[in-house]
Amino acid sequence: MQIRTFDELTPSMDSARLLVHLSSLGGAADRNAVRWWRARSDLFSDYVGVFAVERGEVLGQTLVKRLAYTFPGGTERIAAVASVGTRPDRARHGVARRLLEEVHRREREAGVRFASLWTNFSWGAHRLYEQLGYRDTYAFPWAVRRPRTDPGARRAPGSAQPATLADLEAIERLHDRLADGRLGFCRRPRRFLRLQAMTREVDPARELLVVRRDRAVTGYAHLQSTATRTISGELMAGTRADRVRLVQGVERRAHGAAVAFQHTPITDDPALFRRRGYALMGAGWYVFMTADLGGSGDSRAAASEFAVDDPRFLCLSGDRF
Repeated sequence: MQIRTFDELTPSMDSARLLVHLSSLGGAADRNAVRWWRARSDLFSDYVGVFAVERGEVLGQTLVKRLAYTFPGGTERIAAVASVGTRPDRARHGVARRLLEEVHRREREAGVRFASLWTNFSWGAHRLYEQLGYRDTYAFPWAVRRPRTDPGARRAPGSAQPATLADLEAIERLHDRLADGRLGFCRRPRRFLRLQAMTREVDPARELLVVRRDRAVTGYAHLQSTATRTISGELMAGTRADRVRLVQGVERRAHGAAVAFQHTPITDDPALFRRRGYALMGAGWYVFMTADLGGSGDSRAAASEFAVDDPRFLCLSGDRF
């Protein structure tokens, strides 16, 4: 088995790479989209990711981004390990372990102190990550309200509206302003949302709501909807009134289906959701894990180091990778 970087994969291997990604994770990292990001941002590591290859077949993969994380002592870039996947017929053959060990070696050589990833407590991979030094650091909260058959109140003037492409720069500026002075994932790559739209990772009209005052964007929410539920893991606004307007907008978009909110918008203002009839849970199954590439430590130490219990901590759905 050989370990290759993204640039070392031949075009003939690309379908096999996509097969691993889709079958393991349900998504796809399009080569053209990766090239687009690399040309316009520093989101990805210089090698993009590592891949296990045998006789021309891709057996496993992981992508590696580098994200700014603001600790109490300052901001630095951490390794964001994404899309770890192995072909089912090569599971439990040490493929993922070998890939992650190679990532850790490369990141240490690049001077990166921490690696991180998102996973689920209930997945078997969680145990592997623990063996490799990862610690449970942050499991995000939920707020959920049962489906409602009535469409709710009539839309009032100033209600949340679907975003347009022209709003994206204003949303980025608003995020940066409201995230200033906070800890965690509060410094996104430049033009982050606009690049997501260009690579079709975000559809503004379907997935973004905005509120305005005097035509200026003063709040926004990111959501994903199906026929049975609507989930918003990202909501930012400068005032309680605008937060309420955005929550109402997400509820209207659900069209009577179940509604859920996630991440620090809940811990920032839990009373808002309780008053609207939501059931709240402090942590779910999905977890942010971190590894100190120069040492070790338990989950309590990791939570303190990454300041996830600090009221200033910020993490939104756009910060998952």
